[in-house]
Amino acid sequence: MAEFLILLYSILMTKVFSGIRPSGKLHLGNYLGAIKNWIELQDKAEQAIFAVVDLHGITTPYDPAAYKQQVMDVILDYLAAGIDPDKSLLIRQSKIPQHTELAWIFNTITPVSWLERLPNYREKVEQVEQSGDKNAKSYQNNLSILAYPVLMAADILLYKSNLVPVGEDQLLHLNLTNEVGAKFNHVFGEVFPNVKTHLATGARIMSLQDPTKKMSKTGDDGIALSDEPDIIRAKFKKATTDSGKEVKFDQENKAGISNLLTIYSLLAKKEMRDIEKEYEGKNYGDFKSDLAEVTVNFLKPFQQKREEYQKDMSQVEAILENSEEKARHLAEQTMKEVREKMGI
Repeated sequence: MAEFLILLYSILMTKVFSGIRPSGKLHLGNYLGAIKNWIELQDKAEQAIFAVVDLHGITTPYDPAAYKQQVMDVILDYLAAGIDPDKSLLIRQSKIPQHTELAWIFNTITPVSWLERLPNYREKVEQVEQSGDKNAKSYQNNLSILAYPVLMAADILLYKSNLVPVGEDQLLHLNLTNEVGAKFNHVFGEVFPNVKTHLATGARIMSLQDPTKKMSKTGDDGIALSDEPDIIRAKFKKATTDSGKEVKFDQENKAGISNLLTIYSLLAKKEMRDIEKEYEGKNYGDFKSDLAEVTVNFLKPFQQKREEYQKDMSQVEAILENSEEKARHLAEQTMKEVREKMGI
């Protein structure tokens, strides 16, 4: 009984934070690896805050004329997917100025060596160099790319969040968050909690064209949540598999078909072995065709709900304004404590 009460208390005291960059249309990888888990967590947590991290989005080339709409597109996707404004705060990062204030404070205690050791830094620099964007040179080797994880730490710790749902590729960033928080606590006094990670099945949905890379928001290597049925069918038809014919999960030797099987299993809520048995003696074409229909049917309610929200943007704006007002209050409580500890 005591163990149950401890577990119940820990769940009720959980404070969740997560966010996604508005760098393109959200896709199945975002849903299965992140948003699906958010929806489950918002029912259990004491506090849940989900953000469109638009300040992170401006660290690499982007189109200012289209950016506000990209942000709102992600907000619509969040709401349509099931983020409940009565259970969670739904915010735009740039509307809460305390994010950048705390990030600057963290910059004053974060060694450059901690940031340089993260693989994300070199990856982002290479992405910018290879992007072909007309403004790419203006973003090469900028400080913001190096300091990106510090802002991420500020995003999380600003609300004293202690649980963050992430993919495996973000674990190093979460480790840095805890290092920064612990260093602040050591230098100035206890303020920030230790942050735990929440890893979930399907956290790494891969590209349909290159199954060695994560599904992207750009190009045709991913299934956008808003893709029309014929586009979904065409993308799966072109999806990379291998030279074999057997529909079998084998991540090492059959990465392409294994990625498609993962998607099928998560969307249809079927065990992998049951799907493999169902497609014994059938070819990849049959499997891809069926997977496309599973996906179309899965996304239909989401797309209908998204269309309803899109028809009433005043309601969406009201949800954001209400959430952001509450978030600013929480953020200012933390910053007041931080400033007092630091003597500023």
